Amino acid sequence: MAFTRILFATDVHGSDPVWHKFIKGGQHYKANVIIIGGDITGKGVVPVTQNPDGTYTADFQDQKRVLKDGEALARFEEILRRNGTYMFTGSAGEMEELMNDKAKADKIFDGLIIARVSEWMEFAERNATTPVYANAGNDDIKEVDEIIKKSSKVVFTEDRVIQIDAKHEMISGGFANITPWRCPRDFTEEEIAKKIEQKVSMLKDVRSSIFNLHCPPVDSGLDTCPKLDTSVCPPRPIMRAGGLLMYGAGSTSVRAAIEKHQPMLGLHGHIHESRNMTKIGRTVCINPGSEYAEGILRGALVNFDESGFKSYQFVSG
Repeated sequence: MAFTRILFATDVHGSDPVWHKFIKGGQHYKANVIIIGGDITGKGVVPVTQNPDGTYTADFQDQKRVLKDGEALARFEEILRRNGTYMFTGSAGEMEELMNDKAKADKIFDGLIIARVSEWMEFAERNATTPVYANAGNDDIKEVDEIIKKSSKVVFTEDRVIQIDAKHEMISGGFANITPWRCPRDFTEEEIAKKIEQKVSMLKDVRSSIFNLHCPPVDSGLDTCPKLDTSVCPPRPIMRAGGLLMYGAGSTSVRAAIEKHQPMLGLHGHIHESRNMTKIGRTVCINPGSEYAEGILRGALVNFDESGFKSYQFVSG
């Protein structure tokens, strides 16, 4: 009996090499379909000051960088793009203005995000050899959706049912329960529950379906991370007995939906350090994790046929 193989990855967070490896991974891993589960965009911008003498200066990873010319600047930007960070270059006066004008700074950040996502869609147009499905995550601004929707190679999955093969459908949700950072797609558990039920109502056969939900189910082993003290800014990890206090940061509503509907497969991300597979009832749930800042693609190959789930394998490179 023929089987379907998917390559699933998530939380690429603006890293050029991770996106490139993902797009080319369909052919490399002989996948029928490749799926990105959200958090496509990067988390920050490094301001680079252009000095009157032709040099550039920047602070990155707690180090002051002095770049002697445009060639050095290009090499520095390549490092940032690998790391998933954006670069903005301007004069000392422009940098001072942006420090005092958050709205303008945010607009520049959004523009850099949109530009890179647009580049990535073009890369997919040139290089994708298998169907590509992409969803946004809780970190991603709304404008990202429209950029992906314009692609002829990458299918945006939110608010629609995707027919993965003749037997299996997929629903997707880029939301997460409320985080300390109040991200663009953070919602209450009540809101998440309603969103999931609306998506489930579109399915023909929920038991053979795939739930591509960015946030993992709570206390599943796919959501284990340090608990943060949100009374300080920025939030910082809570220490207990000489170590980090760990807890399950996932969604109660995602777990409840999986327990209730028992889809074939749950694909999740959001918690980068919690690479794992578990079963909730009959449902296989997978979080491949993320090491985007190192330029490493973390993924999961999942095989299934008409009778259901067959096997999985974590991959990286």
